[in-house]
Amino acid sequence: MARTPRTGAPVRPIAHLSLVDRVTDELHRAILNGDIKPGAAVSIVELCEQFDVSHIPVREALRRLESEGLVSLRPGRSALVASLSPEDLADIYRLRRVIEGDLTMRAMEQMTAERLEQAQVALDEYAEIEREPSALAAAHHAFHAAILDDVTGSVDRRVLEILWHSADRYLHLLMDNLDQAPETTEARIGEHRALLDLAKDGKAEELRDAWIAHLDSSEEALRLALERQPEATEAARA
Repeated sequence: MARTPRTGAPVRPIAHLSLVDRVTDELHRAILNGDIKPGAAVSIVELCEQFDVSHIPVREALRRLESEGLVSLRPGRSALVASLSPEDLADIYRLRRVIEGDLTMRAMEQMTAERLEQAQVALDEYAEIEREPSALAAAHHAFHAAILDDVTGSVDRRVLEILWHSADRYLHLLMDNLDQAPETTEARIGEHRALLDLAKDGKAEELRDAWIAHLDSSEEALRLALERQPEATEAARA
């Protein structure tokens, strides 16, 4: 039997995908860590030279980051890294409250002992981490995901990952300006312990309300840290 002629490749070459992934990961790291500053313009030509690659993987990487709200592609051959702003921060947490509040209620309808154990492991790890942004974010995500994952659909997951990564950026860049008092750190850990206790007790509405209050607390801490930034102080004086 004659083969049906192909009209085009169904997938892109693995090597190309791998290269795009590597460029994306490195740009993501540089933006989260502040190596590439908020509001900075990045040249596609310069990135190609730094990575020793063609413009194709660089443009694709920037498109991915644009979908996460981290950069904006500009006409020509550059992109603009998103700035930090109270308005952006408020939008991130407004959407998180809506989505995670709904998911929390649905998660409690089918909570399992295995999920609760995964959340406990993630919380124990979170409590031991000494203010290292990447590790803190990973453990924090693992805790939230352990409770929500069973009811998180593919669309929910894509939206949540964008929101969580956006919130992570504020955590990374504002870590030095966050309240570092031991009692403040213990209070944040205590919030998560209270969430897990409510989940273990099967108190769905109380968990949802506490979850939203936790998001309120996180947003307020980041908002205050943003105000403490030297750039924000200078802008207020201008």
